[in-house]
Amino acid sequence: MTEDNKETFGNFDLAKALEFLNLFPFQKWNLQVKSIHPSEALIITLKRAERQITTGSNEWEQRLFMELIFLEALESHNIRMWQEKHVDAGESPYKGKVDFVFTPYQASFKLPYVVLSEAKKDNFEQGWGQCLMAIKASQIINKKEGYNFNIYGIVSSGKIWEFGKYTQNNEFLKTEAYTISQPEVILGILSEIFTDCERALV
Repeated sequence: MTEDNKETFGNFDLAKALEFLNLFPFQKWNLQVKSIHPSEALIITLKRAERQITTGSNEWEQRLFMELIFLEALESHNIRMWQEKHVDAGESPYKGKVDFVFTPYQASFKLPYVVLSEAKKDNFEQGWGQCLMAIKASQIINKKEGYNFNIYGIVSSGKIWEFGKYTQNNEFLKTEAYTISQPEVILGILSEIFTDCERALV
């Protein structure tokens, strides 16, 4: 495939990323996780957000749901969430801006990157293309510094969530879609992901 030196994550949809990274066909990820009941504070806040963010809302407004869920899930984990960060593996197309990047809990934004997430109002194909390329870039960067473990991806509209895993063996697994009406399932999946990341960092 001819590489355009100006290409970034944003130039990829899911089909293009799978072809470029030789990941087609990807595997279905059948997760079996323990549900985690949301706190009363999260339930109330999500209801308030839902009242304000309705039809006609934009992508930035929808991100509020993601932020609320992420903050609750991170409460019991030593992982830090960063927003609107550039990930750059040094060559095109492995560079671009990522909506959410998760690292070990630390004062500054630095390696290793363990989870990457894209916020998309409707276009999950575009979201996964960008997310996959960001994951691959993170794997390249991590390996240069001696980190080699599974990296996770999340694409969400705030109300619909999908999860993916890019393994050390260069395999990609993706879940079915979950909705914000299943907060206990989403929190359980996030806890499982963050726990696996913490184990890998020991």
